[in-house]
Amino acid sequence: MRDDSDLTIIPLVLTTGERLPCLVYTATWLPVKLATRWVVSHRRHWVQSATLRDNLYALRRLYNWAAHEAQIPLETMLLQGETLLPRQLEDLGGHLRAASRARKVPVVSPNTVNKALYAIEDFLLWAWDHATYGQPYAQHTGRYMLRFQLTEALHSLRYPSYPSRRYMPLSDTEVRAIRMTLAPHSQPNGSPVFPKTFSATNALRNWLMVELALELGLRIGELLKLRLDSLPRGTQRLLLVRRYPDDWYDTRTHEPAVKTAERGLPLSEALLNTLRAYVTGKPPLGRLAGKSPYLFVTDEGNALSHGRANDILRVVSERSGVSPLSWHRFRHTWAERTAVYLLDVPNGLDQLMYLGGWTNPQSPQRYMQNAIAAQAQAHLSAWQRALYAEEGER
Repeated sequence: MRDDSDLTIIPLVLTTGERLPCLVYTATWLPVKLATRWVVSHRRHWVQSATLRDNLYALRRLYNWAAHEAQIPLETMLLQGETLLPRQLEDLGGHLRAASRARKVPVVSPNTVNKALYAIEDFLLWAWDHATYGQPYAQHTGRYMLRFQLTEALHSLRYPSYPSRRYMPLSDTEVRAIRMTLAPHSQPNGSPVFPKTFSATNALRNWLMVELALELGLRIGELLKLRLDSLPRGTQRLLLVRRYPDDWYDTRTHEPAVKTAERGLPLSEALLNTLRAYVTGKPPLGRLAGKSPYLFVTDEGNALSHGRANDILRVVSERSGVSPLSWHRFRHTWAERTAVYLLDVPNGLDQLMYLGGWTNPQSPQRYMQNAIAAQAQAHLSAWQRALYAEEGER
């Protein structure tokens, strides 16, 4: 078991609104110099704040390993143009695979180890390039070979990559169970009443979030980043999905990340009317106005956090009996069903890619392949039934 208490990651918010996590010494709160330079001058330009925070968790493990296990002055060594040897990297790999004392289950997933190695590799190569920049040309070959040796040694520590397990889409029965847990029903006088799953101040908001996830396949970061100016105006029906990175008006400690492309998605009439009721209605059912530009807010009017959104689904899962349940499973359900609908459309893959906000065609292609497999299995089953029906007639 390991202990990472020597270093702490603190969230900073710059005057521009940018979220910048920082690795500091727990005892003094002074920043770790080289790691901070890497974040400020290089890494933050390539990844979003949440990914940067995960990268710093990996660097925290690297620094603690160097101080307590390898007992080497890591920063001094890197600043002098030295780097870790293959034998040291092997020991580091074992340290990364060890679970922390805070984990209930002493297991670290291969994906977690690989992500940490990617971040450490980027940091070590950045430090190496900066320390050796400007060396005489005669030393370039040796410098290149050492850099290649470092890269190959780190690559050898990674676990083999396997296709990710398919998220099973929600069945029609499971969707009905979820909606019965959340959706209002009409009283004899015609007025709607919500189930007792949530309080009156949260019932409409939570139902609306789930319906948006089911109908449009939005990620949780996209849901939490919806603002009032994202909503359709006048006779328009398009909901605008925008990124809004480092938004000054976003006061949440951990800003939700929109990882997909910006796009406009049409809303059904029922969902559009529900959105208008939530925005224009007064509390307790309606949204508390005047404090945040974000669509989904708490009882106090603050933007809803990622943790609170996950708590909503935990309650829905317990009440509906649907498990496992996550916001991403809603997205997979939407993608699977939309892929079936678009399968025979000439540019169906391109349409699915746009609607889902993907920038890499491999992501929607997986859903198309699942739809093709389901179609092929259905055709084979029909042929088998016809085959045995013919034999029975003989």
